[in-house]
Amino acid sequence: MPRRAVNLALLVAIPLLVATGLLAWVVPDGSSRPLLVAHRVAGVALVLGLAWKYGIARRSLVRRVRDRRDLSLLIGALASIALLLVLGLGLAWTIGVVSFDRPLSYSALNVHVLVGVALVPLVVAHAAQRWDRRPALVRLADRRAAIRAFGLGVAAVTVTAALDAVDPARRFTGSRAARAFSGNDFPLTIWRFDDVPRIDADAWRLDIAGVVSTPVALGYAELVALPTVERSALLDCTGGWWTQQRWRGVTVADLLASRGVSPSATTVEVVSVTGHSASFALSEATELLLATHVGDEVLEAGHGYPVRLVAPGHRGFTWIKWVARLSVT
Repeated sequence: MPRRAVNLALLVAIPLLVATGLLAWVVPDGSSRPLLVAHRVAGVALVLGLAWKYGIARRSLVRRVRDRRDLSLLIGALASIALLLVLGLGLAWTIGVVSFDRPLSYSALNVHVLVGVALVPLVVAHAAQRWDRRPALVRLADRRAAIRAFGLGVAAVTVTAALDAVDPARRFTGSRAARAFSGNDFPLTIWRFDDVPRIDADAWRLDIAGVVSTPVALGYAELVALPTVERSALLDCTGGWWTQQRWRGVTVADLLASRGVSPSATTVEVVSVTGHSASFALSEATELLLATHVGDEVLEAGHGYPVRLVAPGHRGFTWIKWVARLSVT
């Protein structure tokens, strides 16, 4: 492959991989599948295509060492290390060498994501220093290069399909199965750097506010006294695990039913005592559950006691723990 074509492909591929990976977090579960398939195929293609980049980098490295271009060498080395770490972790996760609970208690998938995001500015800085200033009319590829690129694409799709068959219990999101229908005995992931908040149920209040005619602050005893529903729902955490559990609580729709919601309202925001929040279309209110129990057990503090949101079809970071407010807009 021509050097310029390979470099341009890498410059496009890495931000594309980061974008498809992150966008898949924020769209509903059913809509994320095409993004994640594209993410995996592009990742495999990048691994397979590194042979061409290796030849280019080796020749370039000799010139830069000779010319003592220290900053360029440093940025290139950091970008290379980050790229190899991201691709290595992605492949290791896919084939099951690492997981959300091994070899460390911190999920290897989180490391994959964090290093992948950090890789983008490194690649941009590397490209800015190494940008090819030849005229744009220089041919990027010929027929042979086009055939190789097509072959690379076919190989990437084939290898991705084979890797996806390694662990059938792994969801299309990449998450691995954790204990199901186990009460509070499922993994605990907290995207905070301090301890689990300890909440006094007697002092806790659930505020229902916004464009409602009758705002209210419900106490815990008032909430658990309301009619409840029980649902089986799948929690898919971006930390790389999923679990199916039975949840019991009050639906958001039932909580809002007597509050006089404005006809113009379209959104309900669920807010934690920590300030973390997620917004949902008001049309989803019947599916959203404010759970006080998982299985037959009261929620433990780490899982969101006194109340957490259960949001089927949405990724785990939107399942707000320690809910303190519903705001209708």
